[in-house]
Amino acid sequence: MKNIYLVFRRDYLGYVKAWGFWLSLAAVPALMLIGSMFALFAAQSSPVRYYTVIEPGQIYAEAIDAEFANSDAAAMAQDFADQMQLPDGAMGNGAAQTLRDRKFIEVTPPAETIDGLRPYLLGERLVSGPQGDKPLFAAFILSDDGETLEYWSDDVNINSLRYEAQDAVRRLARTHALEAAGLGPDFIQQADDAAVQVPARRIRSVAEQETTGVEVTLADRAPVFVAGALAYFLWLMVFSIIQYLLMGTIEERSNKIFDTLLTSVRMPELLAGKLLAVFAVTSTMMLVWGLFALSGSAFLATQVPGAGDMITPFLAAAASPQILVPALFSFVLGYIMYGMIFMALGSLCDTIQEAQTLLSPMMILLMLPMFAIFIAFQDPGSPVVDFATWVPVFTPFLLILRMPHDPPMWEVAMQMGLMVVTTLAVLWVSVRVYRAGAVNGASIGDLGKMLKGIGRKKSN
Repeated sequence: MKNIYLVFRRDYLGYVKAWGFWLSLAAVPALMLIGSMFALFAAQSSPVRYYTVIEPGQIYAEAIDAEFANSDAAAMAQDFADQMQLPDGAMGNGAAQTLRDRKFIEVTPPAETIDGLRPYLLGERLVSGPQGDKPLFAAFILSDDGETLEYWSDDVNINSLRYEAQDAVRRLARTHALEAAGLGPDFIQQADDAAVQVPARRIRSVAEQETTGVEVTLADRAPVFVAGALAYFLWLMVFSIIQYLLMGTIEERSNKIFDTLLTSVRMPELLAGKLLAVFAVTSTMMLVWGLFALSGSAFLATQVPGAGDMITPFLAAAASPQILVPALFSFVLGYIMYGMIFMALGSLCDTIQEAQTLLSPMMILLMLPMFAIFIAFQDPGSPVVDFATWVPVFTPFLLILRMPHDPPMWEVAMQMGLMVVTTLAVLWVSVRVYRAGAVNGASIGDLGKMLKGIGRKKSN
């Protein structure tokens, strides 16, 4: 154990003393802060744009203005809050105000034809409005036959104004159709309100139903999100170790450090110490990022009314043994399995160029579980997911995702056993490949011969 600790300490301190480690450590929180601030700034700093409507009267202009006044953006935000069971007030006044801010304002037409409007739409001349003089962003022109409301603009990428106009004219057409039929404009809304509701209910045992009820709450949905986060967390950790294991192994092989190390420690001790060191490095990064996220959540709970009630179900799901135990099991075995594969392949490379030839197949190997995670998150009962869970490279990730859906315990036990057997097999092969590369100087070109030799020995 002492030798394992010495190897672990040597490698761990070597990694954390490098400036790149601290740069990576600070990069994720910094990017999250910058990204959130940038998104908020972009939403609040979006410029106000002028538009005009050319028609004989004010029918369509008033319809578009009314559509903006009754914009569905705030309603969409409230629908999201309802779906997530957010408490009242969670969508604070600032967020709601941002959604309701008018970014398009109607102005008096500076001309009556498209030719007269052309210099204003191209920015060659300015129009006056509530926000000062600005270029005319768009113009709506009603055709002579009244069948088309043409939308003219120099910017073909921003379509939100045109979509609002489309909704406005549809709403106007419905209102006219209802009036022609002798019905009030709120007839459709009244019909919708009279429709039979379809609330979500979760079937439970009689005892559970008496204590927790039948309503589907955030506590029912939280385990799925937590399991997805843990599966992605494992994938991110495995993805993060590639550089450390490959580059560290190549450096020690090229500098003949292996020879010196193996005079003092045995091969299993060397491998165990290196795996623990890289695990500690990535765990340190994840722990710091997790503390940052936890601090952000605590700050959010103090600033947003009811946010604490929203966070509590996720914390309870993360501490549930049903998810926590398989997650820890998958973390340990998945890390060892992938770590040994990368370390063994790194021991066969002499240069960075050789290692780069291995990165593409490694990336493909790691992207496959990511695709499987996405499918399992969308439909955990899919036959594809059921089959992929029995594939050893997918099992550590998908087992976590299936746990909130109460899979049969015999499947969970057999899949855990499959991970144990696969990890032991990978260990057995990787140690021999690592020994051949680190001690005997084997290269990546000798990998096929080594695997054939290992196969012949097992058959004998």
